[in-house]
Amino acid sequence: MTDLVLLHGGNHGSWCWGPFIEVLNQQPGCFERVITLDMPGCGTKRGRDVVSLRLDDVVEELNEDLRALGVNQAVLLGHSIAGALLPMMVLAAPQLYSQLVYLACALPSEGQSILQLLGTRLHGESPDHVGWPLDPAQTTPQALAVAMFGQDLSEQTLGWLLSEASQDTTPLCVATDAISRVGYPGIIAASYIITLRDNILPVDWQRRFAQRADAEVVVEIDTAHELFVSHPQLLADVVWGLERHG
Repeated sequence: MTDLVLLHGGNHGSWCWGPFIEVLNQQPGCFERVITLDMPGCGTKRGRDVVSLRLDDVVEELNEDLRALGVNQAVLLGHSIAGALLPMMVLAAPQLYSQLVYLACALPSEGQSILQLLGTRLHGESPDHVGWPLDPAQTTPQALAVAMFGQDLSEQTLGWLLSEASQDTTPLCVATDAISRVGYPGIIAASYIITLRDNILPVDWQRRFAQRADAEVVVEIDTAHELFVSHPQLLADVVWGLERHG
């Protein structure tokens, strides 16, 4: 058995995987350990000064967290903007990983940043940018968070998620630094899970990201972006299937 390593997306921390891990724990034996990472400033690392960090610093810290735990040849699953980090983590420490799973991940073009990829307009208004579900310049952060994260969640669950998310400070460099995947294609087996009712990353963009991820297996499921909270059992079934396939 191998370890499963989980890396959250923006405005999230390791806390977000709680419902998913509960389901995984109900069927032990698939993974040796389930390990949750936190970007600096998020989850168990809240309160850190992350202003001066660069993308390479974040990559090195995450890999060092895994080295400290004795991780070797793990399955690494990342969500959303973690897609910018996953290839860089593998390139920096290939011995740590055996398989990548991209969960509704954004992957900028070579030399592009996440913010450049997103742009400033609405979904569908620019062929070169992912866009936003609401105009970020005319929308409060709270309303934008509800639009992005609130699908399929009860009022109580959404309240919990937004309360936790408000306490996390994702390093700005994850969104603003240009990424590089030079040397990545073919280095590791990769899969991509597309969420068909995603209010953050439109499906046509996710399919493009799956190609950039060099994904050998692409799975499409009928959920929104936060499926580890809204549909944890479905996600567990898909991940177990990918592990068996891998």
